[in-house]
Amino acid sequence: MRKNRSENRIIFEILQLINDEKCTGSIITRKVNIPYTKFKEIEENLLKNELIQAYYYDGHIYYNLTDKGKKLLNEYIKFKELMKLYGIEW
Repeated sequence: MRKNRSENRIIFEILQLINDEKCTGSIITRKVNIPYTKFKEIEENLLKNELIQAYYYDGHIYYNLTDKGKKLLNEYIKFKELMKLYGIEW
C-alpha cells in the first residue's frame, strides 16, 4: 500500500529539486508528482516566506532558493540524517 506524503515532505522535495537544477513550475509538478494547483498553493507560501524566488528567463518562470531556503533545506537534511541514525524513516 502506498503511503501518502505529507505537505511538508512535498515542500522539501520541491526545495531539493530547485536546489539541484533549474526548474519551471511544470518541471516541478512532473518530477515531484503533484497537481499544478497544489504546486501553485505551495509556491505562494514559499515565495511569501522568502524561501524561493521566481525569475523570468526566455519567456518562462524559473525558481531559485534564497539563502533562507538553502538554510532550511540544509537543516532538513541534517534532521533526516539524524532520524535515520535512530532507525526512523522520514
